[in-house]
Amino acid sequence: MTEELFTLPASFGQQRLWLVEQAQRGSALYTMRAALRLRGPVDTGALERALTEVVARHEVLRTVLRPEGNEIAQVVLAPAPVELPVVDVPDGVDGAVALAATLSREPFDLAAGPLLRCSLLRVGEDDHVLLALVHHSVCDGLSLGVLLRELTTLYEPCLRGTDHTLEELPLQYADYAVWQREQVETGALEEQLDHWGKRLAGVRELRLPVDLPQPPERAYAAVTAPVKVSAPVVRQVRATAPGGGVTASMVALAGYAVVLSRWSRQEDVVVGMPVAGRPEVDLEPLVGFFVNTLPVRVDLSGDPSFGAVLAQVRDRCVEAYTHADVPFELMVERAQPERRAGRLPVVQTLLNVQRAVPVHLGSIPGVRLDPVELPDTALHFDAVADIVESDDALLGHVSLSADLFVPETAELVARSVLSVLRAASAAPGTPVSMLPCPVADAREAPVAEPETPREPAVALGGGLPRTPGEHLLVELWREVLEVGEVGVHDEFYALGGNSMRAVRIVMAARDRGLELPLDRMLGRHTVRELMTPVGSGAVPAAVPAL
Repeated sequence: MTEELFTLPASFGQQRLWLVEQAQRGSALYTMRAALRLRGPVDTGALERALTEVVARHEVLRTVLRPEGNEIAQVVLAPAPVELPVVDVPDGVDGAVALAATLSREPFDLAAGPLLRCSLLRVGEDDHVLLALVHHSVCDGLSLGVLLRELTTLYEPCLRGTDHTLEELPLQYADYAVWQREQVETGALEEQLDHWGKRLAGVRELRLPVDLPQPPERAYAAVTAPVKVSAPVVRQVRATAPGGGVTASMVALAGYAVVLSRWSRQEDVVVGMPVAGRPEVDLEPLVGFFVNTLPVRVDLSGDPSFGAVLAQVRDRCVEAYTHADVPFELMVERAQPERRAGRLPVVQTLLNVQRAVPVHLGSIPGVRLDPVELPDTALHFDAVADIVESDDALLGHVSLSADLFVPETAELVARSVLSVLRAASAAPGTPVSMLPCPVADAREAPVAEPETPREPAVALGGGLPRTPGEHLLVELWREVLEVGEVGVHDEFYALGGNSMRAVRIVMAARDRGLELPLDRMLGRHTVRELMTPVGSGAVPAAVPAL
């Protein structure tokens, strides 16, 4: 067994992913993937040694996540040789892409690791596809580029037995996680936290009109459709924006927000915008989970013109970027939004806009290196738009949850984004209700979901525990939430609960022999509601039966 070097607190993002993984055990929702085709003679031993060197350089690639007391910690393991299995694959690159999809569905064990799996898929003589699968808790999109760049750069020194020229890393991801927590604990982010609390106050869940009944268990597959908005259209929209200063990504956000508003019949829309989350230059060469989500809230009440929406989006984006140091998890805690079991709070849709930047790789003599595109195999949200900005053109695709939507709806959403932006480029003063939006015309408004029956709310301390499980939870809530009295009808988040405290409740209850339904921990709940699905026969070992 690999030696454990040291233990440090997990970052806020790692803690959130750990909690989600526990709620959806056996899934592979958070697997990052990258593939690189190598055409030419490759020494597999040298490539394996290069991979071992990359993992030795980046502590996070040999890190696991484990409960430590009532917290989640990242445990850094000692460097060790990393295996690179070679697999013969029929049907060429298409067969490799299909195998990559299969391998991507194999879950990671966050506590045991490793959280990086690489394979060399042989598709022909001197023709291979290098596949890297990494858990998102230790990696993000930019990190995949770092991983491939260093791996290809280190290949030749490992082949020839010479020293490499990569500079020593100034920091490790664990240093960043410690710094992030210090920022919060010292109050350095308090002004930014206040901003998000006010900006997200009263935010409601985005409810899109679904095509399919909610399944008992979601498969998290996706239906997709391509999006293409030409550069002239985007440039014309940018040129007509009141006050200027609009980027292509802001145009994409304004168009997407209008489509979501028209489709859902909601005038208040929140779209998550991923950002790199690397505020310091020393973080740029690191592998790790740095990406942050900025919830951009767009107000479309009063049927504004598209130009007015675009100006608002510009201001909201600039505002979000200047308050981007706050981890998304803490934004949610400060905002105290409505919560539902099995649903992410605040953000139910993402717009990911990236610039078309070539992947910078090292060179392998005699070998041609080409990235291999791997289609999405899992979708965490109801809707996601992935867009690449290339000289003002917007190219990409819209993905919808296959559990809830049919492929035709994804095509309608993609067409709607293009239709809205085309019409807005010609007449930016057009009210949003008059812009052509095929998905809004073809899909009925969502039917309001009936409120889940709840026991009457009572004052703090209301309701006495009746079962051993309720007695245990009341005791744990007092301890973790640091309140004097807790009743079985008191709501967890209303008492000051948050995702980190939910982790502590789960861990402490598990240590006492009670396994809690983690999906319900993410939603609004009371002690009695939380215990109901556990069953009357579930008696925690540490609590005597009454």
